[in-house]
Amino acid sequence: MAGTVARMVSYLRARIDLGTLKPGDQLPPTAALMKQFMISDNAVYRGIALLKAEGYVTSQQGRGVFVADRRRLIVGEKRIQGITQAGETINHKRSERVQAPDWVAELLGEGECVNRVRTVARGGDVVQASQSWVRVDVAEYVPEIDEPRACDPTWQALYQDRSGNEVRVASKTADVRTTTDEERAEFGLDNDRGVLTVRSVYVTGNTVIGVGEAVYAPGHPLTLS
Repeated sequence: MAGTVARMVSYLRARIDLGTLKPGDQLPPTAALMKQFMISDNAVYRGIALLKAEGYVTSQQGRGVFVADRRRLIVGEKRIQGITQAGETINHKRSERVQAPDWVAELLGEGECVNRVRTVARGGDVVQASQSWVRVDVAEYVPEIDEPRACDPTWQALYQDRSGNEVRVASKTADVRTTTDEERAEFGLDNDRGVLTVRSVYVTGNTVIGVGEAVYAPGHPLTLS
């Protein structure tokens, strides 16, 4: 079954990469993909979830699944091997078991996950406030995720090393939005400001194991590559 899911995902990726399926085009319906690749509806959903995680497609409730307008990807290996740059320090604020928010549940699955919250400072300024949501079964290999402290070098690298399962990342910029009350407090802002948010999705095999959202303070733009 896993092989047929992989063939479906590879086929759709190739069509998108080649431009046969263009941004805004709708993917074939579930029934058509089930028939074409001889897989179950759940297998189709798993494949579509992986394409979502990689930024290839988006879903619109009641309408279907569409090819995403893919933006430039942020180099993801740096997020697995270590996320700080010279002169930056991380302050882990909390780590707790929570129910996955709706947008996270679409990728990670519904139910309990580990929510990790931190800030990144450069000099005396907080330049990033971020959260991650991690599957609870990752804690079997990385019990550190339940503690409000840094994993060395990251929980993704520890999971990959200890479980033997390769971790891949699909990261993309999300839209600029206004700050929340908590973000204004962290960044020392006295009014609404636009901030850049970056969402990262971590995958092992066909399974999403973690989702992160980083919010960058005004005046501290992220360098894309």
